[in-house]
Amino acid sequence: MAKQIEYRCRIALESQELNNALINFLKAKDPLFSERDKVFTALNAYWLTFAMKEAGYSDDELKQSAKNAIYRLKLHISYLAESFGLELEDDAVLQSAATTKAVLSVAKPQKLTDVSLPLSTVSEASDDNSQPLDNLHHEDDSTFEQLFS
Repeated sequence: MAKQIEYRCRIALESQELNNALINFLKAKDPLFSERDKVFTALNAYWLTFAMKEAGYSDDELKQSAKNAIYRLKLHISYLAESFGLELEDDAVLQSAATTKAVLSVAKPQKLTDVSLPLSTVSEASDDNSQPLDNLHHEDDSTFEQLFS
């Protein structure tokens, strides 16, 4: 078993309606996403590549990490659009998500084994050429599964 590191973050926020809603959502029991999954997945997608840069990873590893993060963020955009019945005004982001090839792991990958993201589609996409994300073929399904299982 890999050595674990402990990280705790305590944040004091003004008790505003939106802050309360967000904190309540993060803490809520959810069969798909734990509080840890919600927070760590967001941190990973937004900041991992910058952390790797500070830690001295190679340019190739940084580029690959950035591609992985962009892919995960595009999937989340698709999930948001589907969840809230949105037709994206600028669907170029989703078009490129649908054509993005699976990416290889960097030499020192951040494992996301505790994260479980459901695949989703954007049924109201205006582009007739767009594919549902769950029908895409990935060149390296094992990498994809490691990222999202």
